[in-house]
Amino acid sequence: MFFKVCCFTSVAVTVAAEWVYANPGALEADPIAQQNTWDGLCATGREQSPINIVTSAAVPAPLPRIQTFIDANVTFAKNTGHGFQLFETSPLAHNFTSSDDITPVDGTSKGYSEIGANRFNFYQVHWHTPSENTVDGRSFPLEAHFVHQFDDPALVGTYHRLAVIGLLYELGECNPILDNFWNSFPISAGASEVTQDDTDFNEKLSDELAGGYWHWYGSLTTPPCTETVSWNLLKKTATVCQRQIDRLKEALAATQNGIAFNNRVVQPLYSRVVVETDSFMPAPPPAPSAPPTASWYYANEGASEADAAVQEETWGAAAPLCNLGLEQSPIDIVTADVVETQLPVISTHFSATTEYVKNTGHGFQLFETAPQVFTLNEDNTTMAIDGTDKGYSEIGTQRYNFYQVHWHTPSENTIDGKSFALEAHFVHQFADPDLVGGYNRLAVIGLLYELGECNPLLDEFWSTFPVESGVSNYTGDHIELNDVIANELSKGYYHWDGSLTTPPCTETVKWNLLKTPQTVCQRQVDTLKAALAATQKGVSINNRVVQPMNGRIVTSNVASAGAAPSPSAPLTGGGAAAPGDNGDNGDDDPSDIEIAILALVIALLLGVLLLVAMAATLIKRTSNLHKGEAGTSARKVENVSTV
Repeated sequence: MFFKVCCFTSVAVTVAAEWVYANPGALEADPIAQQNTWDGLCATGREQSPINIVTSAAVPAPLPRIQTFIDANVTFAKNTGHGFQLFETSPLAHNFTSSDDITPVDGTSKGYSEIGANRFNFYQVHWHTPSENTVDGRSFPLEAHFVHQFDDPALVGTYHRLAVIGLLYELGECNPILDNFWNSFPISAGASEVTQDDTDFNEKLSDELAGGYWHWYGSLTTPPCTETVSWNLLKKTATVCQRQIDRLKEALAATQNGIAFNNRVVQPLYSRVVVETDSFMPAPPPAPSAPPTASWYYANEGASEADAAVQEETWGAAAPLCNLGLEQSPIDIVTADVVETQLPVISTHFSATTEYVKNTGHGFQLFETAPQVFTLNEDNTTMAIDGTDKGYSEIGTQRYNFYQVHWHTPSENTIDGKSFALEAHFVHQFADPDLVGGYNRLAVIGLLYELGECNPLLDEFWSTFPVESGVSNYTGDHIELNDVIANELSKGYYHWDGSLTTPPCTETVKWNLLKTPQTVCQRQVDTLKAALAATQKGVSINNRVVQPMNGRIVTSNVASAGAAPSPSAPLTGGGAAAPGDNGDNGDDDPSDIEIAILALVIALLLGVLLLVAMAATLIKRTSNLHKGEAGTSARKVENVSTV
């Protein structure tokens, strides 16, 4: 089933039957009404949209060029009940016979947009009044959202890997593009035919796209508020006149109990960073015409370190995205460039029992890359056990199913150019059955190892791995993986958006690299190296070379921040900034500087109180002394008079 209109409702997600922008008759978006009727991720998510862009806090960086190749003809205009929309929310073109007879045309498309090397299929465009996103607290009279989804058939019908190109409108001259179809939108919910249309969205957007854009990861702006939407808001605005605004407002009031607007209030940024274009990256080279190959290598035979040239040649042939992608992993974390912020707490809830260990031919791995538990048969084959799972991790409010853990030597990610002896990757996927079997919505918790004492946990199973590709039975004690990284998780991590570090190099992987390393001894490293050399023609390493950042930002947590609860106080509406959206990334928790100042003030107050107490004690003692002296003098006088 395809998404339904602007709300993106589908059978896969339960959405509240009645969600509203405000109570009947309201004149602007009501944060309390939205809070009370928008539940689930809308209330608990930490990457929600829309946002207020604080231009002074946006990080300038080279961003990929966006090009649109939209080739759909506008044949009908639709009032969804929550706004005006062109085209159905699907990759297919649709035939229009009547409002009740809109049918998809198999084998068709409406075109696509390219964001760097990634292709996103164009689905639909709809409008909001006033704008949902704001810039430095300023709202705009209209905003268009050109909705896309990453070009992967497995994603169709889901909410994953969406991308939005946003266009703001300022009040001014009437917009000639809108006038091509604006009066065709029915006032009531439904669709009407558009008989004359000369709309060229590519031509219209080309000028605005050349002016650059702001980029961040956010969510749908209507329930179910699914996150990891790639937002790209154009800096250059178009114009719209009051007549055109009033037409949309009239339709909204007719379908929303008198509510003549359709904007969600702006949401806190939390740990997110908005990046803005300071230049465009060079256009990626065309993908090779040769079919992908199965063989890819870390280096030539017998090499003792990773070879960038060999990887570029063989990985690009195996999967073009490895060379063309702009969010590739691993990376070198330059600590001086890391943006400190409040990142969500990560907690692990692994429950898998290790029955066997595996040499994949490219390294050591525990468990299969799937959500189910696998068992080892007598003939050394493995089989999934239906209805089982291996546990999960929670990153803030989002649950990711745990799949497997594997190791690389030397480390793939580096810090300030420093490589580590070993790196473990705990691989997860967002908990949605529609994603199983694909590479989308992955998350990795990375653990580094420094050379030192032998790692006692690794020694429980390390020698069990076969030297050749295959599996070996494990009969040792239960491996408690939660205890492995509990201490390191409590000490913070680095976060960025990256990719798989082996072909197909799929992007939008959520990387979370723990700051605190463990130790591993040379004997343990040598065990892995011997196995790698045996399966990789003498190549005893399995690390990909670090990749360019290409405008990405690494964030790091300054202190633990728990999962966001449902807000107890209303968010700011009507285009004003939400709490915390004043350049501090939306964090309500005090910073280290604020805590230090507070501690100093408390210390000063305690010092003053102590001085007051000492003074009072001194005064009391002085008073008592005078009283004692007076009593003594009186007794002396009395004694003298009696002599």
